[in-house]
Amino acid sequence: MNDGAQFDVIIVGLGPTGGMLANLLGMSGVRTLVLERETQIYDLPRAVHFDDEIMRAFQTIGITQSFSKKVIVNKGARFCDYDGNLLLDWPREQAITSNGWHASYRFHQPELEQEIRNALLQRPSVHYTLGARVISIKQDADKATVTYRDADGTTKSTTCLYLVGCDGGRSFVRDHLKIEMDVLGFEQRWLVIDVLLKGEKPELGDHTIQYCDPQSPATYCRNPGSRRRWEFALRDDQQDEEMMRDSTVWN
Repeated sequence: MNDGAQFDVIIVGLGPTGGMLANLLGMSGVRTLVLERETQIYDLPRAVHFDDEIMRAFQTIGITQSFSKKVIVNKGARFCDYDGNLLLDWPREQAITSNGWHASYRFHQPELEQEIRNALLQRPSVHYTLGARVISIKQDADKATVTYRDADGTTKSTTCLYLVGCDGGRSFVRDHLKIEMDVLGFEQRWLVIDVLLKGEKPELGDHTIQYCDPQSPATYCRNPGSRRRWEFALRDDQQDEEMMRDSTVWN
């Protein structure tokens, strides 16, 4: 590596992608800095599913012993009509696959991100800074210079051989480098409701349920512990504010 740069790699963004990359680089002793603009993990659910190949990646960085206690194995999906009549049953294989894990899991993303950050504490060559907002990127033939403002408002600059943007939908790196996004044309609005049950509700079942109503499709997800998710497709004539009312959602 070129010692003219302070780091071999700077990663912008400490979500699951940036955190996994930082762990993998750290396992090879690569000098890595991660800059994350938020000061703490976003504590609401987002992604809820991964497969055996992803669990194999988690195994590689050494978090499966603790994280596997916080996930559930996905039992599959059932597709029903508007009245709840079964149209198609799609059970997921419950046997261990050739990757050494189950084929499908449900998880709570904030718990995963914490596990990934805990693993980074075992990587001496990796450092991460929270509350660091990148404001400038410059590059020459030998290195890139990254300027950022830290949590107390101090402006700092550091250099690297490689810069990786893992900073999500509001990516400063993508905007700065004028990298275009591929828009796949998905414009349908969905209302997603995540809840914590106050008591046992076995009647909800352990399978994902897809309600195949062509006018108002909906999905139910069985997530770990007392977490459950409902997703409702919104018609063009339905306003977000209207659908967020308790009387609309639950009646």
